[in-house]
Amino acid sequence: MARPSHVRDAVAELLDDSSRHDWTIEAVIEQLHADGVSADYSSAFRALGKLVDDGAVRRVDLGDGKAHYEGAGDHHEHVRCESCGAVAQVAGCAVRKPATDFVITGHQLLFSGICPRCVR
Repeated sequence: MARPSHVRDAVAELLDDSSRHDWTIEAVIEQLHADGVSADYSSAFRALGKLVDDGAVRRVDLGDGKAHYEGAGDHHEHVRCESCGAVAQVAGCAVRKPATDFVITGHQLLFSGICPRCVR
């Protein structure tokens, strides 16, 4: 059983209450500090790892080589703006039934495009 962690609890609450899909460890730490929670890189890293292992947080690949996180909710895809890097949710699942004899346990699909703000 994991011991209680004020950082893990604060990270879980932050990501669960957020509609953001591209939290980095650095952004999580910055927001925790803004919320008055003391957290260093190691504490945030361990908290996110534990929350991912527990299924409360999802690690998201946004194609930039960085680890990104979001609260684990219903499955959805993501779209990333080629111009400014903004990330948004694409509701639902774009993959129906893959042609394979593998037992599929999950997937990630990233769309790219230009966000409404950059189109103007």
